[in-house]
Amino acid sequence: MPVFTQYTFVLAALLQGAVASPFKAVKATASTGAVPPVAASVGSISNATLTQDWGITRDGGGGGTIDGTHIINFSDTGAKGGYFVSNSIATTDTDGTTLTDYGTEYPLQQWPLETDEKAPTGHRTAIWPNTNIVSGCNGTCGYTVANVIDMSMTLPYDAQNLYSTLAKITLASNKTPSVERIAPQFWKTDQINFGIYGLANTRDGSGDIYMFAVTSSKGGMKVAKVAEASIADTTKYTYWDGSTWATTAPSASDTTSEIFSNGDSGISTGDVFWSAYYGCWLAVFNDSMQPDNTFRVMYSTTEELTGAWSTTSTTLFTTGGCKGCATPYNYATHAYPDVDSTGKTLLLGWTFDGAYTQFATVTWA
Repeated sequence: MPVFTQYTFVLAALLQGAVASPFKAVKATASTGAVPPVAASVGSISNATLTQDWGITRDGGGGGTIDGTHIINFSDTGAKGGYFVSNSIATTDTDGTTLTDYGTEYPLQQWPLETDEKAPTGHRTAIWPNTNIVSGCNGTCGYTVANVIDMSMTLPYDAQNLYSTLAKITLASNKTPSVERIAPQFWKTDQINFGIYGLANTRDGSGDIYMFAVTSSKGGMKVAKVAEASIADTTKYTYWDGSTWATTAPSASDTTSEIFSNGDSGISTGDVFWSAYYGCWLAVFNDSMQPDNTFRVMYSTTEELTGAWSTTSTTLFTTGGCKGCATPYNYATHAYPDVDSTGKTLLLGWTFDGAYTQFATVTWA
């Protein structure tokens, strides 16, 4: 039985959403494709190729590029022999589907726990990354956000968000990842969790970073902005209120501050990123807990993230789920736009049967 069966539902419920844009901010360039975005073809579904024969099972996802190397964050990770950690990071090959893990006999836990994050008896504290990694430090580091959770080990495995945490990721010369939690307690549960639905570089030359949030199962996408040098200081953030960048965060129920919405279907895990091919921003995501793991797509109708967006989402690709499996639905849907900087193709990834990473590549029309 996959090691994640008991955790699959709570992971999907707690960690919906993510967003991607791993490259340094640049000015707009001439586009090739014509909106609306349409897939000319979708390649065959394949399992991730693992370079380590450790019997790895895991879920989660979301990636980016650091020092020219594509990496992916994962959540609960198991291996042969009963080894188990709450997160892991793999580096990948040029097409993004061959994954190299780091450790001995099993993947290392990459996100460290603080000394005071020790769960009481019958509980465990976990860090579950399920968000993209945005480029920083002139390309030599990346930033991302994950939730820190407290999970009861008694059925039905009730999980509670404690807070989110902000990490800075670097790679050693041998590509071994190193994670520093630069804001151990980033956003508390009574605050909007900006960044848990992803991060992106701005395109105005400022070097600022966008952080995204969705506040309910039917909510649209909200966005905050911060200078990279102040990314760990929540007092330095500004927030889009529907017309300007304000110093006060909108309320969770404020729909005027949403840059786009998917109506009652909501927005689950996915990514928002600049498409060089289409010359606009794309949002590729899963509806809220779709059991068949349908990738949806929306797009900005101008080059501005906070400008107008398409009013409805369209189906990009349906993976079909895992009929007859212990976990019949797929989840942790992500796009990996940094794998092809031209934007002509887009690698999609998701968790299959609660334990295995699968991929397919879209070629745009």
